[in-house]
Amino acid sequence: MSLHLPNTPVIETDRLTLRAFAAQDVATSQPFLTSERSKYMGGPYAPDAAWEHACSLIGHWAVHGFGLFSFCLKGTDTAIGDVGPFFPYGWPEHELGWGIWDAAHEGNGYAEEAAIAARAHAYGTLGWTTAVSYIDPDNAPSIALAKRLGCTLDKAAPLPQLPDWDGTLVYRHPSPEAL
Repeated sequence: MSLHLPNTPVIETDRLTLRAFAAQDVATSQPFLTSERSKYMGGPYAPDAAWEHACSLIGHWAVHGFGLFSFCLKGTDTAIGDVGPFFPYGWPEHELGWGIWDAAHEGNGYAEEAAIAARAHAYGTLGWTTAVSYIDPDNAPSIALAKRLGCTLDKAAPLPQLPDWDGTLVYRHPSPEAL
């Protein structure tokens, strides 16, 4: 059974479908969240913490009316990553985040394609005028993606007040007018 939050947008790109994080994504995201691959976003998580983290992404949609999209290859409903607008408690600014859950899907441009669509949604539908991406300085693939998206390093931007976030880089996305 594939349960989805009602009244949430579905965005189609050439190769992907972006939809609200759904119940089946909790299990699909677990191998990523409990692996070393999640180290740049607080992981690896213990299985129970991974479950809670994934469930919180559904809750984010319920609280804010937006959140990270799961993205799937077009024609499937199995998520291969997440992307999109994010604004949890304690964040000083709206964030655009992304992640590919399985290394087999890296290097195909999926994260970039999904991030461009999600940013257009944040700037258009949600009316955001700015967005940042918080990136670990050792996460070279995310830094490279931020640069391909036209983001610039913003050394003056505030960070979420979280443990172990000292040194986190803030990449500012171009304004809607600059795109």
